[in-house]
Amino acid sequence: MERRLYFILGDLSAAVLSGACAGWLVQFMVPVSFNGPLAMAAAMLIGRITGMAVGMLCGLLSSPFFGAMEPVLPASLAGMVAGMVIGTAMVMSTLSPLNAALGGAAIGALCLLYTYVQQTRLFGDVDTPVKS
Repeated sequence: MERRLYFILGDLSAAVLSGACAGWLVQFMVPVSFNGPLAMAAAMLIGRITGMAVGMLCGLLSSPFFGAMEPVLPASLAGMVAGMVIGTAMVMSTLSPLNAALGGAAIGALCLLYTYVQQTRLFGDVDTPVKS
């Protein structure tokens, strides 16, 4: 697990930016006037596709600065989850672009926390080998 602050902040910025951009974009794409269940299904599909594209783009743009693939996983997850959540939230009530972006950013931070917790649970604390 990465412990250097530079890379942790890089992962955080990629995930938050991905979530904010996905939430902001989906807010414009999801119509509020649909039938409830159909609108939620459409919002989930639109949110997932848009979030996946935004997440991959944010992850790949930040990878030269923070590692080859390290920020791509949290950014992609953040984009997909933020897109789906903001998309379904748009069905229930209209969100402003700022609220959609802030909600997406918060979801991005939670997705990064989730990936760090899962990495710790799956692999444990990895020690560097001591050279003798």
